[in-house]
Amino acid sequence: MALFHKPCPRRALTGGLAAVFLLLAGFGSMTGCAKKITYTLEAGSDLPSPYRLVGADGAAYVAGFDETCVNRPGTYEIPMTDAEGKRYRLMLTVRDRKAPVVTTKHVYYARGIGEPDALDFIGTIVEADEYTAYFECELPDMDQIGDYDVTFRVEDASGNKTKELHSILTVIEDTTPPVFRKVPELSAYVGEAIAYRKGLAVDDNCGGEVDIQVDSSGVDPNTPGDYEVRFTATDESGNVSWAATTIHIYENQITEEELNTKIDAVIAQIITPDMNKEAQLRAVYRYVYDHIAYTSDSDKSDWIRAAHDALFVAGSGDCFNYFAAAIAFCRRLGIDYREIERTPGAAEGTHFWIMVNIGTAEEPRWYHFDCTHLRASYSHSGCLLTDTQIKAFNRFRAGFYAYDSSRYPATDKTIITPTPDLEKFY
Repeated sequence: MALFHKPCPRRALTGGLAAVFLLLAGFGSMTGCAKKITYTLEAGSDLPSPYRLVGADGAAYVAGFDETCVNRPGTYEIPMTDAEGKRYRLMLTVRDRKAPVVTTKHVYYARGIGEPDALDFIGTIVEADEYTAYFECELPDMDQIGDYDVTFRVEDASGNKTKELHSILTVIEDTTPPVFRKVPELSAYVGEAIAYRKGLAVDDNCGGEVDIQVDSSGVDPNTPGDYEVRFTATDESGNVSWAATTIHIYENQITEEELNTKIDAVIAQIITPDMNKEAQLRAVYRYVYDHIAYTSDSDKSDWIRAAHDALFVAGSGDCFNYFAAAIAFCRRLGIDYREIERTPGAAEGTHFWIMVNIGTAEEPRWYHFDCTHLRASYSHSGCLLTDTQIKAFNRFRAGFYAYDSSRYPATDKTIITPTPDLEKFY
């Protein structure tokens, strides 16, 4: 039996199995120490709501713990608190007693270039922790063209194994070059490092590595302008394909006029004349949410550059970038907005979002508008939320949307973006 072990990155699951054990330890108030709570769940499950564990208003996990611990068997201590400042210690036990759930795929491999890995035959997998795969059969002579049955298993880090999995290996004479599936235009600022392969996607008809070479000899990273970049893709059988794209090198300073030009081009694509303010903002939310991947930090000194970089250069940013992008669209659409920053000290770090008026100046209808990717068990849209919904979210993550509400208008009471996971906190 040939063994091919290769650790894979951890995969986090959404949803998950219900917790199997809950015990509240101690009775009444415990002066000077935190009440202990024990909880056991299956690896890959979501943490339960703090309110369910504590039963007190404002119950929340204290920021800073490793949220990925739910994917790894072990015992973890997670601090919690409630609206009255009482402290709790969640002793979380994570167990993994279920084998990975795997679907298989047909694998094509070129004659004479080596052997496939058992992992290559995994089509999809549901597994929270690391895993390996190994063959239960001898591989065929890879110099012989034909179709062959393959048997393998997948085993997770806790030793849970799948049953025998079956697939097909087809050994072919490979004469087909790789295909460039996605070759995006690139952008960078003068003097910045350039990630030429960012967003590049290449497919090949056979397993094995595809070597990608970048020819950027015609690019002057210190001079603004548009330059051509060429790519060469070579598979292990020696088949070659080529592609080219344009990189835009910009001056460091981005003016609001330059930003507006690009924002207007997006508006022309996503906004139609028949849309009211609500529909416009929903289109803006979807565009910003889909085009900015979340990162943990950003330069907050210039909202214009923050919006431009996140939307049109890096494709990533933190809450300030989402906030800045939303402002850029509101200014061009003529939608009244108010900027909000989380009350300092209310929670770890800071947070930025805006309020928007989808009504008129005479009859305003204010809603909270937050395009940020919310990292929590309650994953829902931040588009057009009421004060009630914002307060409900605070009961899950203490202080997340803490702000001086006396300085801002009250929102409309009508819920127009349902958040069913938060309804228990309304």
